[in-house]
Amino acid sequence: MVDLVGITTAQSSSSSQTAGQQSAAKLANDFDDFLTLLTTQLQNQDPTSPMDSTEFTNQLVQFSSVEQQIRSNQNLETLGALMAINNITNVTNFLGSDALILADTGDHDGTSGITWEYQNPKVADDITLEVLNEEGHVVYSQDGKDSIGLHTFKWDGLDNNGNAAPEGNYTLRIKATDEEQESFSPPIAVQETIHSVDTSGLDPVFRVGPNVVTQSEILQLVHRN
Repeated sequence: MVDLVGITTAQSSSSSQTAGQQSAAKLANDFDDFLTLLTTQLQNQDPTSPMDSTEFTNQLVQFSSVEQQIRSNQNLETLGALMAINNITNVTNFLGSDALILADTGDHDGTSGITWEYQNPKVADDITLEVLNEEGHVVYSQDGKDSIGLHTFKWDGLDNNGNAAPEGNYTLRIKATDEEQESFSPPIAVQETIHSVDTSGLDPVFRVGPNVVTQSEILQLVHRN
């Protein structure tokens, strides 16, 4: 995934404009050849038997029609390039913002910890929140909120012994059972910073912490406290 925004889009727009300019240049050359031929034939025509102008008139009409079509295509290419630039400008405004995405893994920088949200679809009889490191080991655990609804869990980056956990990716795992002792899995979202945007495809792709998501997968932008 690239970090430089819009390189592929800019290159594509440049290629389209070059093609339009080449078409216009070819039409101009063909029209010049046509006028040269017409002038030569008019100068050398027999005064007693003048040429029929109908064919030349039809060709002039065809040239005019093609010219209008090329100009329309050039206008569309220009409009497409402007829209692409506008789209890049819009998505790059997301850079550096915090976003809430549907994912269970976040990036701990060694000091700030990670913020997750989870939603209980029903009342939990027992619920435990576990923070796992990249090796899958539990570094921190605590009881979760048992009520129905959305809850926020802010991990401060400390392990169960009160020591600072090293920087890296950490995953939230939730173990929950209801009153019938049946297990259920609340959906989890993580709040992370948007680090880069890739606009090389049809839809922009964002790197949010360690996760890669499309714009539709960003649940909301979050104001930092």
